[in-house]
Amino acid sequence: MRHETLLDAVEDLIGPDILCWNSIFWIKEAGSPSYVGWHQDLEYWGLDNDELVSAWIALSPAPEAAGAMSVLPGSRRELLGHDETYHADNMLTRGQELKIDLSEREVASMALEAGQMSMHNVRLAHGSGPNTTADRRIGLSLQYMPTRTKQRLVAWDFATLVRGTDHYGNFELTPRPKKDFDPVAVKFHQRAGVALRELLYQGAQPPPERAPTL
Repeated sequence: MRHETLLDAVEDLIGPDILCWNSIFWIKEAGSPSYVGWHQDLEYWGLDNDELVSAWIALSPAPEAAGAMSVLPGSRRELLGHDETYHADNMLTRGQELKIDLSEREVASMALEAGQMSMHNVRLAHGSGPNTTADRRIGLSLQYMPTRTKQRLVAWDFATLVRGTDHYGNFELTPRPKKDFDPVAVKFHQRAGVALRELLYQGAQPPPERAPTL
């Protein structure tokens, strides 16, 4: 999250004062039917600007056959409608799916080798298919935003200051663990997990049972 090479690239895009809003592992087991429905992140995150950037780091090979991420070039200039399917194999919280005909769109693959990274804007439409290979596909995504960003949907949100200075105080800053299972960090993480669930499932009907996965 704080790797200097990664943050240098993020700074080129959004400036020197940077918060990391979230991180998540995206794991598709070998032969798994799990997929990520086509979606735009900003639709559900409640954040008030579109300068956010997601860094997707391949910890194992992520070719198209393993369910590499694909994007719709230019879609960050649009605000597209979503359906909430709650499909069992869709890895998104509400089973989000864009209300579009993909056959009418240009689709670009973001296949990666282990150790490579892609970056995309928070409004760029993206998704990924199932893993049809004999090995796991493991990725880590990190969501970065300028410190001036605000949360619109909930009263309390959190983020980690990873570079520069936070002059705004719009997010409670995540404590940096001093040791494994630091009790202060663990307590904060528990509170943060509840808050994230409430945000991502806000307005959902009926209340879901699944854990938040953005």
